[in-house]
Amino acid sequence: MRQYVLPSSYDGESTLTLEKKDSQYFIKVLRLKVGDKIVAISNEGKTYQLTLIDFDRSSCTLSSIPLKSTEEGESTDSLPSFSGQYPNIHLFQCTCKGKKNDGIIRMATEMGVRSITLVQSKYCISKKDKKDNSRYETIIKEAKQQSGSPIPTTFNEVIKIEDLPKIWKESLIFFHQSKVESQKDLKTLLKDFPIDKPIGILIGSEGGLSDAECDMLMRADFNPVLLKTNILRAETASICAISAVHTLLTER
Repeated sequence: MRQYVLPSSYDGESTLTLEKKDSQYFIKVLRLKVGDKIVAISNEGKTYQLTLIDFDRSSCTLSSIPLKSTEEGESTDSLPSFSGQYPNIHLFQCTCKGKKNDGIIRMATEMGVRSITLVQSKYCISKKDKKDNSRYETIIKEAKQQSGSPIPTTFNEVIKIEDLPKIWKESLIFFHQSKVESQKDLKTLLKDFPIDKPIGILIGSEGGLSDAECDMLMRADFNPVLLKTNILRAETASICAISAVHTLLTER
């Protein structure tokens, strides 16, 4: 079920007027008519029932009613959505070239990761520009609306890979392109892992991770895993890893 991600300025008012691109999303993309309903979600994860009450070429007005955590909102969109418990996955993605980061962020958001953090590692060619932040936030918003994800995915500032053990104190799996001694397979690592416990996934850039970086990560008690697949592009590896972790935690 698609949903609308409310602007950060929204503070629970009973009516909401939207203009320009946001208005066009309701009228041109969803093709809502007066009286049609849709569920909305705030950046904090609160849900609201929106009903279209008026629109013209440049704006639309909707009524808004907060929903309790036990309530399920109505929507004219009949597309099904997953209603079970989501794993607490956090993606750490070494920055890739060009617009590859855009695709990774969009797909990771659609899959319901909790946070996305870009990482600078030895083999990263692209250097993240702070001007990219607003574009990434827009990508996340549109991905949440399209997928209906109830997870309030957040985007974090870029970090250096050597700072990761200081920043992340939870479990983390890093996917390496070559076999590392004493590594466990993913199924064994996640056998008794609680679905609500935070778990980090680190994916290298196009050049992968260096041996020194792998040693550093293992000294921090992070777990190396080799994906048992063909050689994958960085952007493919990210989604494959998230999918594997999500499936193992939700279907065991």
